[in-house]
Amino acid sequence: MSELIEKLKTAFQDEEYRHSYAEECLNTMIATQIRVLREQRELTQRTLAQKCAMKQPRIAILEDANYSNWSINTLKRLARAFDLALSVRFDSFSDLILDSNP
Repeated sequence: MSELIEKLKTAFQDEEYRHSYAEECLNTMIATQIRVLREQRELTQRTLAQKCAMKQPRIAILEDANYSNWSINTLKRLARAFDLALSVRFDSFSDLILDSNP
């Protein structure tokens, strides 16, 4: 196992740490996906906002990894604008550790 996995296994013994880590990973993953999908489709933030019936500053906020106030409805609107299905699931912390392995 990698050194990172071993460090995470130890750190994840602390409940607060593992939940905070999971939340940070989720926020980063969602924000990154929105930006990458928008750029792959060669959309500006303004164009994506129009497709979602939002304003451009809202898209900028959603693309910020520090944002954490996600709603399923907003994510569904984005999925529709990208013509994709939205998938939400619960995972174990061990799966999160394995996904962290570079």
